[in-house]
Amino acid sequence: MASTPEPAGPLVAVWLGRQPFAETLGRQLAARDALAAGEGPPTLFLVEHPPTLTLGRRASRADILWSDEELEAASMAVCETPRGGQVTLHAPGQLVAYPVVHVGRRIRDHIVTIAEVARLLLAELGVEGPEFRMDHPGLWLGERKIASIGIHVSRGITVQGIAINLDVEPTLFASLVS
Repeated sequence: MASTPEPAGPLVAVWLGRQPFAETLGRQLAARDALAAGEGPPTLFLVEHPPTLTLGRRASRADILWSDEELEAASMAVCETPRGGQVTLHAPGQLVAYPVVHVGRRIRDHIVTIAEVARLLLAELGVEGPEFRMDHPGLWLGERKIASIGIHVSRGITVQGIAINLDVEPTLFASLVS
């Protein structure tokens, strides 16, 4: 069994503020390439995105309920992403965390760890009881998803991560099939 490579150094956390999704994805891919080449540290990008729908590998335009005109009126970007899954909403009021780290083949463990860290953060904020669901990766309060997880692994290194809904404008969720 292959072991997970040792980290290239301590995890570096970077707060990006509010930044477009495509720009942040570019930073993640560059950090992944540097980490794979032994030229950069494991990195945790923390960010908030302007309104954006990201399409995972299983998504299609049919998963977006709004017309192009409605998307434009809401200043909502639509971006493809290499992660699994379907459509995810990113918007102001979310804390988004993208760990770019070596996971080797321990992908499920990585997803569970991300969910547990988010659960602990939410507990600190007074949100008790979210449950992790692997079939629709994320944290749920009853039937309400409060954190979405979606990752992509290449060369044993992750990009993408988790979006935690803290104070998102609820009407934005009407733009996608849930």
